[in-house]
Amino acid sequence: MLRALLRSPSLRAGAAMGLGGLCFTVGGLIFARVLPTWEYGLVSLVLGIVSVAGNTAPLGLDQVVGRHGIRLNGRWRRASLGASVATALATALIGGLVYHLAPALIASVAVITLTLGMTQSVAAHFQGQRQFGIAVWVLQLMNGAILVIALVAAAVDLDTATGVCGLMALAVLLAAIVVWWLQRREGVTARAQPSPWAMRGEALSLATMQAAGSIFLQLERLLVGPLVGLHDLAVFGVLAALVSSPFRLLQCAVQFTLIPRLRVAEDVRARRTLVWREGAMMAVPLVIGSAAIWFLAPLLAHWLLAGRYDLSAALITVMLISGWLKLLNAFLTSVIVGCGEERRLGWLSVVCWVTLGISTAGAFAGAPWGFVGVLYGIAIGWLARCLLTLWLALGYLNESRPYLRITPQPK
Repeated sequence: MLRALLRSPSLRAGAAMGLGGLCFTVGGLIFARVLPTWEYGLVSLVLGIVSVAGNTAPLGLDQVVGRHGIRLNGRWRRASLGASVATALATALIGGLVYHLAPALIASVAVITLTLGMTQSVAAHFQGQRQFGIAVWVLQLMNGAILVIALVAAAVDLDTATGVCGLMALAVLLAAIVVWWLQRREGVTARAQPSPWAMRGEALSLATMQAAGSIFLQLERLLVGPLVGLHDLAVFGVLAALVSSPFRLLQCAVQFTLIPRLRVAEDVRARRTLVWREGAMMAVPLVIGSAAIWFLAPLLAHWLLAGRYDLSAALITVMLISGWLKLLNAFLTSVIVGCGEERRLGWLSVVCWVTLGISTAGAFAGAPWGFVGVLYGIAIGWLARCLLTLWLALGYLNESRPYLRITPQPK
């Protein structure tokens, strides 16, 4: 059993991402301890904004690269960089108009969005070449920067969101320049590749779907502040560090490794076997981890943060429910992205946006019941998304519907 677990690419990627998740968790807890609650709420809000914008900055081009194994040559690098610049500028505008961020925070949001777009493209390049080890570490740059800046903030008594986010922007910019340069050293491929323009339809479908998914994942950070206040947003930051982080790592690991392997699976039976095997392997750490979180998270929050943030059983329960739903959705989404034709990807995008609307409406409906009500309202949208995504995914796992089979891409 242990040998089978170690052979699972999803769990190996999850273990590699675990170090990045640990950096995020420790960094977030340090911020919660050294920053005033209001400033920590602002940092949590900025992290939510850039997590959405950075993941979608290449506008789907990174997803196309990872899905088809396209190497980043000059044309693809320029297209990805141009898309990331445009997304960074749009995000800065939204940060100012919607969230009324200070100019310094707006500048930090723009720089972090741009650099995350660059690293997303490089990681997708290595993912498409099935060099998962390199790609995972590229994706962990932001988490590493969070820990480094948190340690700096604690050492020099930095207690403002402006200073923290400014240092974070500088750190990830330097890291992105390094990984961009390293990828360019690989040289170009002799194999003919499609142009970014030729793949614009698929990129658009993937980008809209990815945007909805990224917003969905950060919806608590984006809505809790406006609906119930920055204090509860700060509490959510602690919850994200102690409760949500392990689920997020497993979710990323599943999508990161399943999509390329499903794309080249020989038939329906091979796809179904792959999904069930990975799901069974995930169940072991998931059950153990959930039990550990239930018992340890409140104790750790009270002890590490000097009693400033207490996590109730109701909060931990809804976060665990949400985590399970998000992980289930990762499996189902991987099936569609890895196997689906462009039309089916378009339907998945519609499902993402519709259920995002359900979660948003649920959050507003739950606001009269406070923080817990908002979280349960958002979880209802995740349940709806799982059910609809399951309906879309069944065709790629059901042998009685052979017309949904795809021709495997050449390796």
